[in-house]
Amino acid sequence: MDPQQQFFQALSAMRGGDLDRCAQLCETLLGLNPREVNTLRLQAQVWERRGELSRAVAGFEAALKVAPDFAHAWADLAKVQFSLEQYPQSEQSARRALALDPKLKGPSRLLEKVLQQQGKTEQVAAVEAVNRQANELKEKVQQARTLAQKGEMSACETLCTEILAQDADNVGAKELMIERALETGRARWAEELARSLIRKMPERHRWWLRLATALSRQDKLVEAQEAVEHVLHIEQNKSEARMVLGDIYSRDNRFADALKQYDLVLQKTPDNVPALSQKATALKTLGRQQDAIEIYQRCMKLNSQYGEAAWSLSNLKTYRFSDEEVAHMQAALAAEGISDKSAVHFNYALGKAYEHRKDWHKAFLAYQAGNLVQKKLVNWSADDFSALVDNIIAIFTPDFVAANRNCGIDDQAPIFILGLPRSGSTLQEQILASHSEVEGTRELPYIPWMASRLHRAPNVLASAPYPKGVTELRADQWRGLGEEFMQQAKRHRLTDAPLFIDKLPNNFIYIGLILLAMPEAKIINTVRNPIDNCFGCFKQLWAEGQQFTYDLNDLGRYYRDYHRLMAHWQQVFPDKIYSVNYEEVVDNLEQNVISLLAYCQLPMEEQCLRFHETERAVNTASSEQVRQPIYKSAVAYWKNFEAHLGPLKEALGDLAED
Repeated sequence: MDPQQQFFQALSAMRGGDLDRCAQLCETLLGLNPREVNTLRLQAQVWERRGELSRAVAGFEAALKVAPDFAHAWADLAKVQFSLEQYPQSEQSARRALALDPKLKGPSRLLEKVLQQQGKTEQVAAVEAVNRQANELKEKVQQARTLAQKGEMSACETLCTEILAQDADNVGAKELMIERALETGRARWAEELARSLIRKMPERHRWWLRLATALSRQDKLVEAQEAVEHVLHIEQNKSEARMVLGDIYSRDNRFADALKQYDLVLQKTPDNVPALSQKATALKTLGRQQDAIEIYQRCMKLNSQYGEAAWSLSNLKTYRFSDEEVAHMQAALAAEGISDKSAVHFNYALGKAYEHRKDWHKAFLAYQAGNLVQKKLVNWSADDFSALVDNIIAIFTPDFVAANRNCGIDDQAPIFILGLPRSGSTLQEQILASHSEVEGTRELPYIPWMASRLHRAPNVLASAPYPKGVTELRADQWRGLGEEFMQQAKRHRLTDAPLFIDKLPNNFIYIGLILLAMPEAKIINTVRNPIDNCFGCFKQLWAEGQQFTYDLNDLGRYYRDYHRLMAHWQQVFPDKIYSVNYEEVVDNLEQNVISLLAYCQLPMEEQCLRFHETERAVNTASSEQVRQPIYKSAVAYWKNFEAHLGPLKEALGDLAED
């Protein structure tokens, strides 16, 4: 076993109260390296807990002989010396610890006690002032935790920001900010915070798991898995780590592996609701709808406040809630102390329940209630997005495109299906993925990655972010971006089909980058009636991202920006972008399939018309709908809610008439 893993096992044994096991592992490690300072300290802590205080002093002194600037060891030594009533020595050790790390709380409080024992009253006052400030910060952290427990995450973030301005290394505030960052889609920030905590105390397993989650949200799946396995090497039966690993596998389309992880958790705790819920989601994605339904229903019975199960059932689109289930959700929402997260989930689920009953008014009010809460939990600025679109249009001029047109790779394999969510992109993916020469992968994250990494370490290509950074790229760098995308996409390829699909809707922002790095790539833009499209987004709660969808005005503005950016791309890349109109597909499926395949230079295959029979994992909001034959009921569906859509129509302006 790796020495580092042995050390963490020893640490776990210590925390679990198994001092003999910890001592045994320390002896083994010190046999390999007698100067390993962390092991020396841990061994001394074992002696301290056993009450062998003199031996503990000798152990901490041995560690400090190897590492004289080890602040935590000085703090440990000061505590043991105080217990032995060696007050002058304890004072000296506590002061040394604080000199090395002024933010340590333990030695500061101990110093106050040891000065009192020696009658140094004047010095006590100064230390009391420092400790008073520390206690005030501690109280603020507790206030922030209380706000988080109440679901008041925006207020929690504000308070944590204040705390970190006073104490940049405050652990409690950083932990809360990680949760806030993950909740609001700022995974990169969550990663940075988690890494900063791990650097201080790498033995804290929960920080490794938060790091893994942050990495997974960025689709850095290999790194995420390594972070989880670091924990599992030490604690093989740690359920939380199994859950995170299952989620990583799910994101990587390894649903069979994900199910194994959830089942390992459920073997220990059969009524673990989050594990049951995640298992159901994996089963749903694999097309095992009835199995998923039964588990979601069980989750609702096990925990009446677990809104995620209700929302997951509604997200099946084809599920119909019973009167009893509707009453259950209404009661849950009325219950005192319901969290924001659960309120969001129940409101979206109730919206779908009322919608199926054709109670359009109640359905809209439920969706609106869910959106109002969700909007508070995310960060979105319509003005910032409009400015981004302005910058993209200003930079990707016809002259700029012409100057870089022949720099990228010559590879016809990638097909990008993009547009707004709920525009019919999953339908187009399912049609194409039914062709023998096309593989459907997933919504790949690599184009946004490439854009964000233009000016980020380790591969800094430009002095500015996207879009300005692209103006600095050389021909070889454009080609390098194309090669990088193909290399990253390869790990998601499961067949030898010559073509593959990346179906990330928001890639419309990066069409210029795509076509200059990969000039032979196919671009399929899915278009739907703007009001239907926007309202479809408004009714959908997204697992992450798509923060513009929780307000009708934001949606209308986003659609306008999308529309004008697509018009620009069509102008600078004439004949490169194929637009598919959802309503036309529904009206004449066969003709549209023929045209789509012709654009992709593919022969007609009948199975593309029977796309709903194709068995493959579909992990999007339309996963159940594309397993049905084509239907027309979604066309002009928005008219059922017309009385409530004034703000959306106003924001769309003349586009509302399309």
